Amino acid sequence: MMHPRSISVACAALLIAAPLAAQTRTFPDLANEFVYKTLSFSPAAATQNGLHQLNPANGKTINLDQMLDDFSPRSLQEQRTYYRGFIARLKALPKTRMDAQTRADLELLQNASNFAIFSLDKERYYSWRPQLYPENLGNALFSNISLDYADTATRARDLTIRLEGVPRFVDDAIGNLTASNSIYRSVAIESVDGVIDLIKGMGAGFVKGTPSEGRYAEAQSHAVAALEKFNAFIRNDLPSKPQKDWRIGNALFAEKWKYYLQISESPAKMLKAAEDSMRTTRSEMLRLATPLHARWFPDHNHSALTSHNRLNAIVSEVLARIGNEHTNRDSLVEQATRDAVMLEKFVMDKRLMSVTDFSNLKVIPTPLFMRGIYGVAGAVFAPALQPELSTFYWVTPISKDWPEERAESKLREYNKYKMLTLTIHEAIPGHTVQGYYANLITPDWRRLLRAVFGNTPYIEGWAVYTEHMMEDMGMNGGDPVKARLTNLKGMLRIYTNAIIDVRLHTRGMPGDSAVSMMINEAFQERPEAEAKLQRAQLDYVQLNSYFAGVSEWTRLRTDAERREGKNFNLCRYHDTVLLYGPVPVPTVRTLYFAKVAPTAKAPPSRCN
Repeated sequence: MMHPRSISVACAALLIAAPLAAQTRTFPDLANEFVYKTLSFSPAAATQNGLHQLNPANGKTINLDQMLDDFSPRSLQEQRTYYRGFIARLKALPKTRMDAQTRADLELLQNASNFAIFSLDKERYYSWRPQLYPENLGNALFSNISLDYADTATRARDLTIRLEGVPRFVDDAIGNLTASNSIYRSVAIESVDGVIDLIKGMGAGFVKGTPSEGRYAEAQSHAVAALEKFNAFIRNDLPSKPQKDWRIGNALFAEKWKYYLQISESPAKMLKAAEDSMRTTRSEMLRLATPLHARWFPDHNHSALTSHNRLNAIVSEVLARIGNEHTNRDSLVEQATRDAVMLEKFVMDKRLMSVTDFSNLKVIPTPLFMRGIYGVAGAVFAPALQPELSTFYWVTPISKDWPEERAESKLREYNKYKMLTLTIHEAIPGHTVQGYYANLITPDWRRLLRAVFGNTPYIEGWAVYTEHMMEDMGMNGGDPVKARLTNLKGMLRIYTNAIIDVRLHTRGMPGDSAVSMMINEAFQERPEAEAKLQRAQLDYVQLNSYFAGVSEWTRLRTDAERREGKNFNLCRYHDTVLLYGPVPVPTVRTLYFAKVAPTAKAPPSRCN
């Protein structure tokens, strides 16, 4: 999901802040206004969240599905005006008279509006990240194609009208960009090429046979010409402008950390925790792998190696052997489907939570046009404003064009144990179950606020927590040692994500050192490590969300068990924390230990 708080755009025609302020009478009104207003700032995000039209006071319907995000200086300034005014309105609220749940909602609003000002005034991606524009544009166009919000003819019309806005969109991008660096330019050019391919291929195919086909063809020529002009600008003009270091530095890193993660630990403490966990996990992997290595590779004597290299050799060979246990190249979707059915029964039999209806989840092959983004799998939720639609667990089949060696490499990496963990994470009881509970929140304004501005460590941390929880409950694919080694390798990836994020951006870690660490400490392949380095260079803080989230969730569960002793009930615990919805985990902690009841249409309790 794309959160509007991360997109520094505005829609000038929709900003009528003063009348809206005058109309707001209650906190729910204020929260509702903020959700709809911020979605209107980004039509791309509005379509993705299920907001398709606005009906302002003048009675003229505004179709957001036909609009592109407006990056003009006037719109950006009007967005600043709105957020600053909204922050002032929040400060005037009588916080001491609010109940605990409403205070949690107030904190979400405060964080989101302050984060927006940070993005606009300090981060300023619109002025130095050229890839922002093709990414935003591609998402807008793709939403018309991929989301089944109307019949094909209507969506083809909306897509065509959006396409007609591309030349203006590109002119605003060129006017805004005053700095860059070589990494950003390289990625931006690739992204622009991808959008051109989308327009010529997927988009043209989507409108074929609809009344918009001819109009689309004309719009396509102008849009492609504009995007080619943008690529020429990136190649020829941006290099002569100031070069901005991709290393963001301590100040911005710490500030974004506060807004994006909303956790209880500092970057320095999280870095130390990740490094400590890395060492502990590697030692545990050696302990588990050594007897398997002796049995499987009796002739491989690594005693002459240093302790570090010996650990790497033993664990690598054992992991490679475990990787041979996988399905065939044409059966990944079928395996994920079988695993989901098994996990559903396991969750119900073990009474891990009260949910019994998993019918909203559909396990399907990743659509062809999304396989470049979802290389393995992913959870795709129903739009926040259309929660009745299906939630999908997309699983990407191996292309028939892949040679056997490449297919086998992927199958070894996503062996039977890893695929099981993946289905736990993305489907049951991970993301899709978390989304199911979040949709039960009442009243609806609270559900929408928490869905649109949901806390990423809560969401990602929950999914990683469920991997560990399910393993502890006995879900291990039939071999607890092999499953444990596979899951520990996955945790090494999470630890290295956190380490390189902090060290690259705030401590001057060389890029080749980051790649070396991922290969030599976390058993990653070089292409994977190099791709992760580029991801870390393109953004900051986000890579910490997995470790930050699972750390918060693990501490909360441990403290709940310690405080409640024999009265602790895992099913009741899961029901409660999930029915708070995706607020920051420290907020969940406060609500849970204060025994604040969730406001939700809770499923009938199955907790003993």
